[in-house]
Amino acid sequence: MKPIKTDLIKASSLAIGLVLVIAFFSNFVIPPYVFVSPGQAVYVSGIVDHKSIGHGYDGAEPKTWYTVSVRLFDDDPVNRIRSGETIAYIVPTENWEMIEWGDTVKIKLLPNVEAEVVELYPSLKLPEWHRLSDSASPISIELTADKTTYNAGEKANFTVHIRNAPEEKGWIGPSIPLNLTAFTIPPFWVFQDGKKGYSLRGDMATQQTILQPGEELNITFEWTVAGYNGLVLPKGAYYVRVYLGYFTENEETTLTGTTMIGID
Repeated sequence: MKPIKTDLIKASSLAIGLVLVIAFFSNFVIPPYVFVSPGQAVYVSGIVDHKSIGHGYDGAEPKTWYTVSVRLFDDDPVNRIRSGETIAYIVPTENWEMIEWGDTVKIKLLPNVEAEVVELYPSLKLPEWHRLSDSASPISIELTADKTTYNAGEKANFTVHIRNAPEEKGWIGPSIPLNLTAFTIPPFWVFQDGKKGYSLRGDMATQQTILQPGEELNITFEWTVAGYNGLVLPKGAYYVRVYLGYFTENEETTLTGTTMIGID
């Protein structure tokens, strides 16, 4: 018995439909690692493993880019990196300045291995692998506040103690003077639950300071306890981080101090 023409049309349509479905899933589900809807925001979290500065050219124009290496807690579907692996993301300069080794970050993925930090949980001290790396140094940085808890609108005074302390830091090698480039008014940030409650850009003008072994430098700054435009901040614990400058010979090695305060 010959097949009816309409049956042939239905069978052909079904076959074409199956091919399209298979092609769709092959292109959008299986090979690209995971399905990502066009225009959908993708976020991943991890711990900051390293930060660096790159120099090159975009055509004939010199270009500088700032990268943060993150050891991922999640899969990165955009760049096809599995959790537990490390990838370097290009971030805005302002993000790079406020991040330090050992921080936990949540980032929004952008094209071309670029990212934007949307949450930051500061580490109170540099991790052990920093001390063992090429960026290790005999410098000691301690940020202290004049109180542990403040009321809204109260003035908080902070002091940063920068010391060339080779013995304290377990420095192996001859004691050396340190050539530092410090900001005139350093920028600082205030975080709660990963969110930035306040920041001050500061004055990025710099001055050079040489610290001999055993010498120290104290830098002070203040903050009237409130958010942007005087907004009252919720009660709780806050991280305060200040970006002081960098090693004059190596701007990748930044000088930061971090502490915690309470707002009551």
